[in-house]
Amino acid sequence: MYKGIFWIYRDAAGAWKPLTVKALCDRDGTALQPVRYSSKSGENFNHKAEWERLGHKITGSRPYHYFPRGRVEIRKGRITVYIPPSLFREDTLSVIFQEFELNGEAAGRSIRVKADGSAHYQYQAEEAL
Repeated sequence: MYKGIFWIYRDAAGAWKPLTVKALCDRDGTALQPVRYSSKSGENFNHKAEWERLGHKITGSRPYHYFPRGRVEIRKGRITVYIPPSLFREDTLSVIFQEFELNGEAAGRSIRVKADGSAHYQYQAEEAL
């Protein structure tokens, strides 16, 4: 399973596509490979910092808060997915769960999904949904 951050958008065919920055980790959230985290806590990634690292070819020169975004945290055996309320839907959650491998071993544990309507997860794109 993985923890990290994501953005999600619809491709030209209308299918949900994730863009992720993630780290393979154990059930307690400890990285299983060397990783350079960018969050203030030092235990995950920062959306703005990672968006800038992706480069204009991937981001299309859009700001980091253009597409809906969220995060997957794994701490002390607990999995929490933070998303804007507009993504709290079966189709988008399925894409996120698959991308972060929150199936298999993780499926046997409680996965909390928090629809975070705070300014932190606001985005600009209207066509994304």
